[in-house]
Amino acid sequence: MPEVFEPFRCEAYGPGGAALIVDCCTAHRDRTIAQVRQILRLYGGILGATGALAYLFNEVGRLVFPAGTDAKRLSRVALAAGAEEVVPTSLEVLTDPIDFETVRAALLTAGFVPSGAEVTQRAALSVPLTGEDAVLMVNLIEALENLSEVEHVYTNAEIPDEVLARL
Repeated sequence: MPEVFEPFRCEAYGPGGAALIVDCCTAHRDRTIAQVRQILRLYGGILGATGALAYLFNEVGRLVFPAGTDAKRLSRVALAAGAEEVVPTSLEVLTDPIDFETVRAALLTAGFVPSGAEVTQRAALSVPLTGEDAVLMVNLIEALENLSEVEHVYTNAEIPDEVLARL
């Protein structure tokens, strides 16, 4: 009998109280939860109850454009196509997931080729981490992403650039 793979979501608290959403897909749910729990414990996190943290995240379409992109023209085209927000400093276009493909197509037609495009989870509010908490969080996310059963890890942790550069 073939194995049946089941998608599920774990919600957790990480170092400094930051939230984590871990999307998994496995044929061995209990084993995967035990592995996630063990990694969380190793890096100062704990598994939360289902639904405890999901409200902190929103599903959004996100398109990112390379440096040098004309931010004003990008904004004009994206907003006319139905984008919810354009962040000129990071050249990000945010959409409702339902409008993602429509906005993406309009931007491509106008000559804007994204360097990244996905429907993802975006934190409604962020938790700034510094020092050891920031280092632990980066290592925690990396360890979770290294599990073959983990498909995505989302967090509301804000990690300083200097910590990311060191690691």
